[in-house]
Amino acid sequence: MAGAGKHSAEKLFIVYDGECNLCIATVARLKELPSRAHLQFVQIQQLEQPGTVSVPGIQQVSTQQLYEKMHVADSNGMLYAGADGVIRVLRTVKGLGALALLYRIPGMRRIADAIYRIIAGRRYEWFGRTEQSCSVDGCEWKPPMQNNNHPEGGR
Repeated sequence: MAGAGKHSAEKLFIVYDGECNLCIATVARLKELPSRAHLQFVQIQQLEQPGTVSVPGIQQVSTQQLYEKMHVADSNGMLYAGADGVIRVLRTVKGLGALALLYRIPGMRRIADAIYRIIAGRRYEWFGRTEQSCSVDGCEWKPPMQNNNHPEGGR
């Protein structure tokens, strides 16, 4: 029932690159922050797998576009890409909504888009890439193996 309080939070689907270390770290941090929306994280790599969650409106976006920018979709299929997507999510995070207000200052959208494009275009070079994407529910990180196949600092 709409307007029923905390239990009727909007739902946002955040489509991100599950092989990008920066993206994975950002998703992990977002999961820790209190949000007024239900945030569902979906990797680009999972979209083509059968039985994957359906993201409203995402079928109109090419795979290349998905890899160029993160996409955020609301339950009605309204899409927000790149810096617009970041701002859309920030508006729901308690304590960061005021930061999203800066986006309304004349010229800030262009600056945010330019910064987003630079970082997104170099994300693998600057932050690295994982060979195995994380699951929707979180990464299953395994420490690097050293001598005798024991994790670092182990036995």
